[in-house]
Amino acid sequence: MSATNTTTQPPVTAAPQEAAHLLAQGDLRWAQARPPQWRERELALPWPHDLLVAFSLRMATHGMSLSRSLMLCDRRYALQQLVDAHSLDDEGLRVLAVQLFRHFQARQSRLGSSH
Repeated sequence: MSATNTTTQPPVTAAPQEAAHLLAQGDLRWAQARPPQWRERELALPWPHDLLVAFSLRMATHGMSLSRSLMLCDRRYALQQLVDAHSLDDEGLRVLAVQLFRHFQARQSRLGSSH
């Protein structure tokens, strides 16, 4: 007697298409169920390039990686990096952080007076 298999399986090529369809449905359901959590970033003002590079390199000597892109586009991130730098035991880094903060304050006061 020969054993016959009565179950049918879809062709192998159909599985990836079906999986992609199911995954897309799951992503859509997940996105619809989540409340929007967009946080607009307040732009940081342009920093003096040489000062920002020196600050970034000095932070790296303490094992702290600094994103120059975020320093330019996220004010909160930038100010937090200045706070972190100021709290480290490195007088040279503190001086750089203070210089950057003074630059930030000067730019902010110019913006505030123009509105």
